[in-house]
Amino acid sequence: MKTNYIYKKQFSVCNLSVLYKNKIILDNISFSVECGEMIGIIGPNGAGKSSLIKAILGIIPIKNGTIRYGKKLLKDQREKIAYIPQRSYIDWDYPVTVWDVVMMGQISGTRYFSEFSSNSYNLAKSSLKKLGMYNYKTHSIRELSGGQQQRVFLARALAQQAEILCLDEPLSGVDYKTQKIIFQLLKELCIDKKIILVVHHDLGDMVKYFNKLILLNKTIIAKGPSNEVLQNQFLDHTYGE
Repeated sequence: MKTNYIYKKQFSVCNLSVLYKNKIILDNISFSVECGEMIGIIGPNGAGKSSLIKAILGIIPIKNGTIRYGKKLLKDQREKIAYIPQRSYIDWDYPVTVWDVVMMGQISGTRYFSEFSSNSYNLAKSSLKKLGMYNYKTHSIRELSGGQQQRVFLARALAQQAEILCLDEPLSGVDYKTQKIIFQLLKELCIDKKIILVVHHDLGDMVKYFNKLILLNKTIIAKGPSNEVLQNQFLDHTYGE
């Protein structure tokens, strides 16, 4: 008897290790994320949280291990992933408007020397409206507050229509109101079956928004639901007693 089988995509990292100047900064990292899940990556400074995101994105080389989305290696489907870097990594003096930043998310789907399609413009417009930033489209990105800047970069990721979103410290320098707006949008994206990885430094009330947590200090100390991960023995091992 033939049974119907619906293949559900999964994002997985298997036995990932990363070296920098012959020092191990990530060792034997393995985890998986289902569609519709938001995972918080937490740990002390120097734990390798940002390095993990950069290794996933292919920004830094890996020593060994595999990163897959569905049945394929992620490196063969880079258009499926979007990145929102730490604010400190961005050159805010570069003369670019809010609209320019969001349209950058459309470049990978546009041929060289071709104009953007009407669909690209519509995606940029709707993404900015969803984040409440459309009225700022002609403003220079450097004129905005920290929270507004983060909304713009999140709008770029939305316009890119990526299936996996990686956010590195998205709440840094952001007011509490904007934090709630960002997390509400991320929850809506989870309903749309997006996979969301968030580097997060605070063990406060914002951890309640994550489906699961990864407690990291060069290797994975614990992973799973928040109540299982945030136990004293794991926290002491990660942050020191």
